[in-house]
Amino acid sequence: MINQDDEFSLEMELAERYCHEAQVQSYHFARALINLAEIHGRKGNLCKAQRYFAIMESIYMPTEHPKLLSAAYNVDRCAVGFATSALWFLQQGDVERAIERCEYVIKNILPSYDEKDIIGLFTMLLPIVRVLKWNGNADRAYEVYEKYTPDGIENHFAFGALHKPMLLVLKLCSNDSSDQCNSLESISDGVELALTFEPTDQEDICAYDCWSMKSLCAELCVRLACQLKPGTPVRDDLMSKGILMSAAANQSTIASNGMIKHILAYDAHSGIHTELLQLAKDDNAFARGIIHDRESGMEHLTDSSLSNGFAQKLVINDCPSSGSASKSANVTTSYKSKVSSLAISDINLERKKKVTFSGTSSLGSQGSEPKQSGQGLLT
Repeated sequence: MINQDDEFSLEMELAERYCHEAQVQSYHFARALINLAEIHGRKGNLCKAQRYFAIMESIYMPTEHPKLLSAAYNVDRCAVGFATSALWFLQQGDVERAIERCEYVIKNILPSYDEKDIIGLFTMLLPIVRVLKWNGNADRAYEVYEKYTPDGIENHFAFGALHKPMLLVLKLCSNDSSDQCNSLESISDGVELALTFEPTDQEDICAYDCWSMKSLCAELCVRLACQLKPGTPVRDDLMSKGILMSAAANQSTIASNGMIKHILAYDAHSGIHTELLQLAKDDNAFARGIIHDRESGMEHLTDSSLSNGFAQKLVINDCPSSGSASKSANVTTSYKSKVSSLAISDINLERKKKVTFSGTSSLGSQGSEPKQSGQGLLT
């Protein structure tokens, strides 16, 4: 893998050369145009991205080009580009048009898209989930993702490891999550999945336009931790793993000069990081309350009172907003933990509120700040 500078200079040079050479055939030219549009979108040149997309859209023939593009490139990137373009509206604060573009893809492209092209399907679904989930449509995101992910995707070499965590997070955030999600067996399975999920840097690259897969892991940990009582060893394991992944996700969105290089990924993660820190604060307060019971003196001081030493594990203080994250040593995300056994008494039956994403973020989209809602059963 070639490391680029923060301006994508190498990729841009190759894309422009390819676009010049591809004008002989329309479907090659369309593919070259969407490639340029996506690079400009990643760089934040949204007007240029939309101009290149508009030219591509004018020459792209949805009945003829998909087969030709799939045969030549294995992926119909032009079809994927329709979903990606929704992210550009989101960055401009035009949430309504972003959702409209997602609905266009859902109704006109996904139903006829080749199920064998799992890479194309997954990269098309990621922007749709990013737009819908963070803008009050988690139910719709879950419905679409579950419907259009083909059987056997969990065995795919590139995206197989991401499928089950993605599906579980969407289920936990949607109103489809029922009492069965709160059962001891389902929580135990979810905990095992969260603690063994290790998204790689290569898997993360495909999601930079949307949100980090390390952020996905952190969110899965926080959703499951909220279902368990403070002080349980499993909750402590989830919090430790979540904070490590949160720090790694944060670092991956910051450029070497301290600027945010993946604005949507950074924006999506900020609320998850904030919630993790709040849960950690609650757990530390709970641990201190057990160690020193003001009514009973020091009689209840025990080695196990410290919530498995979680207070010592918490070393991340805040979401870095400057180059400090990039200049520091790489965050270690490897986390080996034997999944502790759960008891029915560990489940937090009192916290039945589900986190919904609301409020206005820096992009004009909803979702930077989690907010408690009385609906649903999960946080």
